[in-house]
This record gives sequence, C-alpha cells and structure tokens, in this order.
Amino acid sequence: MVGVVTVAMVLATALLAAAGTRVAVVRSQGAADAAAVAGAAAAVGLVRGGPCAAADRTARGNGARVSSCDVADAVVRVRVHLRSGPFDVEAVALAGPPPVDG
Repeated sequence: MVGVVTVAMVLATALLAAAGTRVAVVRSQGAADAAAVAGAAAAVGLVRGGPCAAADRTARGNGARVSSCDVADAVVRVRVHLRSGPFDVEAVALAGPPPVDG
C-alpha cells in the first residue's frame, strides 16, 4: 500500500512540474508576442517612443524582460526572459508590416 501511495505522489509531482513548465512557456510566448507588436507599432509611429523601449515596457507589464531587441525596416524581433517560480523561460517573437512586393 505504501508503494502505491509513493508511486501516486511521484506521478502527481511530475505532472504538476510539467504543468508549471507549460504555463511558464505560454506566459513567456505571450509576453514576447505582445512586446514585438508594441515594438513594431512604435517603429511605424503608432506608439510613442522607440521600438525597443515600447517592447521593454510591454514585456515588463507581462512579467518578463527583454533580453534582446533588433529592429530592421520596422520589423521588430525580441527575445524575452521570464522567471516563473523555479522556471526560467525564454521566448522569441517577430512583428512588423508585411513585405511589399514589387
């Protein structure tokens, strides 16, 4: 009986750790996406300030921090870092206007 309870506890712990990791990954990707969109909006003049400053403000508002920000032709690529409990997660996002054909 003790063995069954031990196995159940180990499985429950593993499932909770996996769920916590998944939540951290989703939160970090959401923060990266929002930061990239804010940066792209600033790059085309829809938001005040520089693209990387706008991206950083948005990432911080989502509990993350920008670890890198690159701007090329109003396309913004950000990498954010999020610490959630014991988890350290990074995510990357890219946003900007579509390329012009021709």
